[in-house]
Amino acid sequence: MKRKLLSTLLLTSLLIISGCGKQDGRTDSWGQPQSYAEIAEKLKNFEITGITDELIQNLESDYAQLPPDVEFDKTANLLTAVGAGTFNAATGTWTPATNGVYCFDIEIYNLTTMYTDFLLGVSSLDKEELDFQNITEDTSQVNWEEGTGKRTVSFTWNGKSYSLEAEMHNDWFDAGVANELGKIIKENSKDKQLFFADDGYQECIVFYRDKEWADNFQKETGLVLSPTP
Repeated sequence: MKRKLLSTLLLTSLLIISGCGKQDGRTDSWGQPQSYAEIAEKLKNFEITGITDELIQNLESDYAQLPPDVEFDKTANLLTAVGAGTFNAATGTWTPATNGVYCFDIEIYNLTTMYTDFLLGVSSLDKEELDFQNITEDTSQVNWEEGTGKRTVSFTWNGKSYSLEAEMHNDWFDAGVANELGKIIKENSKDKQLFFADDGYQECIVFYRDKEWADNFQKETGLVLSPTP
């Protein structure tokens, strides 16, 4: 299990921008008495796929080994399991899941393509409506030794070109990029937008849905969703 790292001022400020972290590190679904199987049934009603019996059994086994005083959100944990995608260590490439949710650790392991991967992950939420093309990432202004500088990721969408700029903070994701992408999507989408949640640790959970879906999801699961500002 990851240790909580949200206490640093820098990380907290980065997370709150996009809703990928709450100031108190909690969601309304913490300390749930439900089993993973019960939570899975709720998530399936909201078109979250990729949940298998084997996955549920593994998560229940891991949860049973936790100390009783550990604060933990089982709904968020299950979402991160189905929304994380897969990483091929041999090729160094990451492939997003297509389960209706995209999740990523804000302490990024694949630094050279961290924002390219973010765009691919968001695109996986609806490959038809969020069909980002010609994605390029410019890291020429990054000081890799110091973990500072700026970088940009550019793409085309629906015939228009966009560019997002990120501040480099070592291996931490700049949530301002999520915020700006969310604004672009909200301005160009009829009724859907990005919604963000967190697991109270380092996972950012992303959905692309309409407000009615988000309100119902939050009511049924207890997981707090933050809309695009």
